[in-house]
Amino acid sequence: MDNGRSAKSVRNVATGLVNKISMMVLAFATRTIFIRLLGAEYTGISSLYTNILSVLSLAEMGMGNVLMFYLYGALKDNDEERIKGLVDEFRKIYLTIILIVFAVGIAIIPFLRYIVHSSLNSKEIVGYYVLYLINSVSSYFVVYRTMVLSADQKSYISNVVNTVSTSLMYIFQIVYLLLIGDFWGYLAIQVLHTIGANLVLNQISLKHYPYLRGKSGKTKNDKRQVNQRELFKNIKATFLFKISDTILDQTDSIIISVMFGTVVVGYYSNYYMLISYIVAIAGIIANGLVASFGNLNTEGDMEHSYEMFRVALTAFSIFGTICTTCYACIVQDFIPIWVGSQYVMPYGLVIAVLAVFYLRMATNTMWMYRSAMGIFQEAQYINIVAAGLNILLSIVLGKLMDVAGVIVATAVSRILTSFWYEGKVVFKRFGKPVRIYLLLQIKNFAICAASVFPAYVLCGILKGSSALYIGLKLLIAVAFSCLVVFITYGRTKEYRTMKSKILNVLHHRAKA
Repeated sequence: MDNGRSAKSVRNVATGLVNKISMMVLAFATRTIFIRLLGAEYTGISSLYTNILSVLSLAEMGMGNVLMFYLYGALKDNDEERIKGLVDEFRKIYLTIILIVFAVGIAIIPFLRYIVHSSLNSKEIVGYYVLYLINSVSSYFVVYRTMVLSADQKSYISNVVNTVSTSLMYIFQIVYLLLIGDFWGYLAIQVLHTIGANLVLNQISLKHYPYLRGKSGKTKNDKRQVNQRELFKNIKATFLFKISDTILDQTDSIIISVMFGTVVVGYYSNYYMLISYIVAIAGIIANGLVASFGNLNTEGDMEHSYEMFRVALTAFSIFGTICTTCYACIVQDFIPIWVGSQYVMPYGLVIAVLAVFYLRMATNTMWMYRSAMGIFQEAQYINIVAAGLNILLSIVLGKLMDVAGVIVATAVSRILTSFWYEGKVVFKRFGKPVRIYLLLQIKNFAICAASVFPAYVLCGILKGSSALYIGLKLLIAVAFSCLVVFITYGRTKEYRTMKSKILNVLHHRAKA
């Protein structure tokens, strides 16, 4: 990426990180109050419904990745009529899928009694679910316009809006929980925030791209417009991939609820929530870079794209190694201080959660490049196999290994299917054998293991579990993992390139 693209990427990533870290602090405070005032049952319901709606969520279906791919070229050429025509097509697609998702969401209601094992009455169980469904669907009514900001590498605007609006939401939720303390108002505030934030982003998009108002003046013979048949093929491919990908990642709580009870979901969700914050930070970085990679790939220099792939893979592996080490060393001490010792689960669950987390970090770059290079149809069926395998393994391993077995089934399913197959597809586009990809991943995993296990043993020497001891263990974990990273990656070309680009961008920003 050149300095212009790098500068935009850094700005998008920086504002995204400020947004996410701010939200993490407030979300953590809200979650703590929520757990202490409403208890494990409502925590389980909240996590379970979030997972159910994630399976139906348009954001998780990957539509935005396909549609942004088509916008890169039009934005590069500053072709306003083509951009407008594309957005018109996107509007029709999103409105259709919103109706389908809402209909399917309503159709699930009669089956909630089989999924939710709770002492709450049926009115509450259904009512809370309907509010979650409304919140999910209302998120995407204007996304066909706001995605232009992301494709144009202006995600920092969305990040600022989200930081302000979500901060207000959390503050109102905290005050409401402390004063009133019921779940209905908590959810109503969430729905109002979602609608309000999207209305604001819609107006900002129209201000930046006023030509998006109204319909385009395209004709059927306008060759600049997207090939609809190809577009829908890519949408179908991504839909199949992402819905199965979501089943892989978001059905754990549903299966745990059915097999072990909804209260157990509340216990597990605390571990998941902490790791999800780290995943969200990585997601901000990935989303901030994907548009830059998309613009880079429009130039057709595949060797340069491959070099940047290796840089990104190294960066996410380093991030994954440091975070995995820290989480492994302190989470079992942190949970009792945070929500109480009754919420502590066996360490096998920690290992399972970290296996899924590290695998996600290891494959983040693959997702970014598939989206940036428009590789949609080649990998559309592999995740269907993975999702089916995951459900089967979750049931089998859940019976053998308890809750940890349900979680580890996700990692095993990915490794056996999409992990190697996506690598094969992307590396074929690079003109490289998949063997290179697999060797890179094995090397990165070995480095992670070389960091986690010794650091865990060192931290185990400290027997205390107070906040002071947790701080000391965190310091040991960070220092040891950074030392391992420097020793193993410090002399590589990818590490030097990553460091050079970051320093260059910071230098240019300082001069500006």
